[in-house]
Amino acid sequence: MATNIAKLKSGKGAPPPADDTPDVIAEDTRDEKVVLKPIQVRVPKEVFEEFSEQAGREYGFRHGAKKQLFLKMWQAYKAQNM
Repeated sequence: MATNIAKLKSGKGAPPPADDTPDVIAEDTRDEKVVLKPIQVRVPKEVFEEFSEQAGREYGFRHGAKKQLFLKMWQAYKAQNM
C-alpha cells in the first residue's frame, strides 16, 4: 500500500486534512443495548481447552464463541430448573 504524501504539502505548519471515515458508534444498528459484566472462574487447564474446543466447533473459532456457549448452557440450565 503506497502512502499518499500529497496531503503533507497542504500548507506550512498545517496538519493534513482528516480522511472522511464513517462514525461506526453512531451507526450501531444492534437492536438492544445490553450491559455486560465480566465473569471470571478458574478451572483446570484441560477443562478450559475442552470448553474452548467445543465453543469453536459450535460457534466458529472466533471472538465471542465461549461467551455464546456459556449463554447457551445457562439457558439450558434455567430451562431444566424452572
